[in-house]
Amino acid sequence: MQAQAPCLLIPTSPEAGTEAGAPEPAALRDDAPPPPPAGAAVEPAARAGHPSWTASLLAERPAAELRQDLSRFGAGVGLASLYGLALGARQGGVSFVHHAAGVPAAMIAVACLGVPALTIVLTLFDAPLDPSRVLSATARAAAATGLVLGGLAPAAALFVVTSGSHGTAALMGLLGLSVGGAIGVRVLLRDLGAALRRDQGLLSRSGYTAALLGFAVFAVALALRVWVDTLPLLGGGGS
Repeated sequence: MQAQAPCLLIPTSPEAGTEAGAPEPAALRDDAPPPPPAGAAVEPAARAGHPSWTASLLAERPAAELRQDLSRFGAGVGLASLYGLALGARQGGVSFVHHAAGVPAAMIAVACLGVPALTIVLTLFDAPLDPSRVLSATARAAAATGLVLGGLAPAAALFVVTSGSHGTAALMGLLGLSVGGAIGVRVLLRDLGAALRRDQGLLSRSGYTAALLGFAVFAVALALRVWVDTLPLLGGGGS
């Protein structure tokens, strides 16, 4: 006969393992740190990625840099030219040149004529604005306008080419210009308004508000005048 080995009973319950001196799992100890949230591992990877070109073009920078601001303004002008090319697709030929130059011409006119005048008026009410801050806000507003117009360029080309009425094509083109211009003015006024002190007297605050509203009206009138005089689709450019 074969001898049978004695059976050994191995405790499997948590209490038995603890009594035998086995280490207690970290999740069961009272002093164990809480587990990290599920998205904690994803956030560092997302922060490590580079921002998109659009985000960097519209990002608010803590310090103004002349080279970057000029580059941002130039990008906005270039994107606005794409919308001008889309408007020129209705007539073709030299109309491409007139529209590609006329659309950003309004942005340049507002930046060169309206913004300096607004800055002078604001300084009369002791506004804490310096040229670098004004240039940065202007460049960011131009970039916002250019992005909107550049994004609307394909739709504008479709409308102006397929529209049977010249008036309808002109109306749709002007609508896109109005949307882009309004967003640019809004960005500019918000950036400049954020730099103004709100702890001053009623006279200064009223002056700030009147100056910003007056600039908005002036910018709209100036841009509309430039577009009507230069864009053949709107009756300008010698057509």
